[in-house]
Amino acid sequence: MPDGPRPRAAEAPEPCVVPGCGADSVRHLALAEARKAFAALPEKGRRAPLCRDHYREWKKSTKAARTLDRLGWN
Repeated sequence: MPDGPRPRAAEAPEPCVVPGCGADSVRHLALAEARKAFAALPEKGRRAPLCRDHYREWKKSTKAARTLDRLGWN
């Protein structure tokens, strides 16, 4: 039995969950977090894989709320 972690198998990237996109995902968010920017997400699983463009769109649309959360001004 070898010591240390086992190497992970290379996984194929999942498609972006935003309807009509289908690009390869680069980030995964909690589905509830992704719904703050994209209301039309399907009810599938707990995580939402997003492509680079949709991840950037999510970051821009939730920037103010995330900043206030970090500062404790919920």
